[in-house]
Amino acid sequence: MELPNLVAAGIYDSRIAAKNIAISKNRKTTMFEIELPVEGGGTSYIDANTTPIHPNMIISAKPGQLRHTKFPFKCYYVHMILPEGVLRNALLQTEDFFPITRYETYEKLFTRLIRHYNFLSPTEEILVQSLLLELIYLVIQDSAAKPTGKAIGQDSIAEKAIRHIGEHLTEDLSLETVAKAMSLSPVYFHNSFKAATGKTLHSYIEEQRIKKAIHLLQTTDHSLAKIAYECGFSSQSYFSFVFKRRMGQTPRSYIRESYGKYEL
Repeated sequence: MELPNLVAAGIYDSRIAAKNIAISKNRKTTMFEIELPVEGGGTSYIDANTTPIHPNMIISAKPGQLRHTKFPFKCYYVHMILPEGVLRNALLQTEDFFPITRYETYEKLFTRLIRHYNFLSPTEEILVQSLLLELIYLVIQDSAAKPTGKAIGQDSIAEKAIRHIGEHLTEDLSLETVAKAMSLSPVYFHNSFKAATGKTLHSYIEEQRIKKAIHLLQTTDHSLAKIAYECGFSSQSYFSFVFKRRMGQTPRSYIRESYGKYEL
């Protein structure tokens, strides 16, 4: 799993940091910004979404969004970078603002992150990572279940496509075929899928087929030809070629090495 990179953690108070300023400048975010308001009074704006600020909520801004804030605003904050992967995709789908019922749990997490981040030693990096992962987990879990405006657009297209791919992995999954199944033009579908997942359709499908192949290699005694067929590859030779390009070794070498790691 790809681990987050904590860039900053602290407490922000507009009365101190932006004295005599009524509203912040509109800016484009470059990383994930998770905030726990300490008090109410201001207003938060993220893209086309707006909400009054109050303590029992989380603000979850994502890379590339436009945001500004009407003061006063006081909050705990964590700014981080997440590489492409499961955590990033899950956090991208959280709502920009959502209510919480366990304020004290969040507050404890933020204060511990701030304390250990500001006095970081090599051994404390492990603790900071664990706290950060716990915060990400809570944010993903507590984000309201209803889809955001973004999810109704690009993300829902990607989710529908991902389900279709999972159900038809052995079939033709060319860009044109999948776009047609989504009732979209290939160009629009390609742009929407990549914007939501960070991957091209071809790369995603190849990744899923290799994951299934690894599972079959580890749990069955199927021939490589049968595994290639069950994973949607056009031939055994092409399966072996893609596997080696992705995994750095042939399927047979991979499974031998995998078995060799087990100690009797």
